[in-house]
Amino acid sequence: MNNAKRFLVIAATLGFAAGLVACSTVTVNTDYDPTANFSQYKTFTIMPLAQFQTNTLAADRIKAAITQALQARELSQASGTADLQITVFAKLSQETQVSSTGMGYGWGRGWRGGGGTATIQNVDVGTLVVDLVDASTNKLVWRGTASDTIGQNKSGEEKQEALNSAMNKMFAKYPPGAGK
Repeated sequence: MNNAKRFLVIAATLGFAAGLVACSTVTVNTDYDPTANFSQYKTFTIMPLAQFQTNTLAADRIKAAITQALQARELSQASGTADLQITVFAKLSQETQVSSTGMGYGWGRGWRGGGGTATIQNVDVGTLVVDLVDASTNKLVWRGTASDTIGQNKSGEEKQEALNSAMNKMFAKYPPGAGK
């Protein structure tokens, strides 16, 4: 892959991470190790976001969104050794979306036909993966993913709000088993 193409792919991926659109369209999935004792985890640290070296704005927004979501669940960010290490990865893909409008057939002074239109377009979809790794065993204990179409025309505040909403939705059932 040449450097210009690589730059465009990285820039689009990083743009996604900073620009998740409204949480109502965010698709979130989580998975976890059922043998992990989540009550033992009290502190976390977010590992350097190497994928975001060239976009510190996106990295800072992602870190802030994860931090607020975990602190709302009574975990504390550690300045040194932590119980959980958080790693983040972003992926960009394309999805085909079909929108159609039309008129049906019916009866009214004879049979009437209808017509319609269909619009097919490729849209960029980004996925943000957040892994929680037990720092003492280096074992993955929880993974969350958030996927959405990429909204490029958002302000910095709108991007942060969208990321906060996505992370809150992602961590809504953390720790696993809470509220059972």
